[in-house]
Order: sequence, then C-alpha cells, then structure tokens
Amino acid sequence: VRKYLNIDAASVLLLNPHNQLLEFAARVGFRTSAMQHTHLNIGEGLAGQSVQKRKIIHVPSLKNRKTGLLRSPDFSRENFITYYAIPLIAKEQVLGVLEIFHRSTLSADQNWMNFLNTLAGQAAIAIDNAMMFKDLQHSNLDLTLAYDKTIDGWSRALDLRDKETEDHTRRVTEL
Repeated sequence: VRKYLNIDAASVLLLNPHNQLLEFAARVGFRTSAMQHTHLNIGEGLAGQSVQKRKIIHVPSLKNRKTGLLRSPDFSRENFITYYAIPLIAKEQVLGVLEIFHRSTLSADQNWMNFLNTLAGQAAIAIDNAMMFKDLQHSNLDLTLAYDKTIDGWSRALDLRDKETEDHTRRVTEL
C-alpha cells in the first residue's frame, strides 16, 4: 500500500470510546519513535480536526504551517513535508484517523484521492469488525461465567435441600 500510494509513512490513531481520545494504534515508515505516544482530544491537532469535521485534512507543506506535530523533536527529525489526515468512519461512527506523511511535496490526482478514501473506508470496516469480534469474545466470556455461577448456585440449592446428594451434585457441577 505504501508503494502504491507513494507515501513515506502512515499512522493510525483510534478513538477510545471511554475517554474520547485519539490514541496511537499503529505506524509504518517512521525513522524515529514519533507518534507512538500520541493522545489527542477530538478537535486537537490536525488529526483531531479531521475527526471533528469528518473530512480529509491536507497540508501540502508542514514547514510553512505552525502545527503541534512540529513541537516533537522526533517528529521534526522525520523531515515530513506533505500531510493527510483521513477520518476512519464505519456505520456513521468515527473510529479514528489515518495519517499519511511524505518527505517531499506530494501532488495527488483524483484517482489517488479516490484510492485513499477507499483505503480509509476499508480500514474503518476492518477496525469495526475487529472491535465487534472483541466485544463478542467478552460477551461470550461473561455468558460462560454467568452459566457456571448458575450451575454452581443450583448445586448449592440442591445441597441445602438434601444433604445425601451433596457429593454427587458437587461432582456434577465440576463436570
């Protein structure tokens, strides 16, 4: 993808639903540890603005623009020129932002922008599916624990009713 898009680096920040912060999730193509400790409020920085406005933010020259990115010494050493922030949206919900970086001027034609939008859309769908799968795993674990507690409760109730079956109900519960 990096080669096809003709980019030098990319990062993904995911929106944490609990604290509403954009948090670092993945990166590729960076020479330093830039971006790894990113935590942004919605509306903060270029990525936060992209999420807030639900639109692509393009900065053709980071060198000519005051941005919070340049405050980081690691980021400054990356020597990035061109920047894109693309919100990751699935099912009308913003899940995060894809950031694209290039170390020289990058002029994008309509085909490139269409591919970038498609890529962001597919990434958002994949992220949404992964989150649903994780939620399903948690629900399954909760259901299994509740089921085990129910069986244990029934076993204890039987033991209170009839002491003669106590050992039998414990063995059944363990099974």
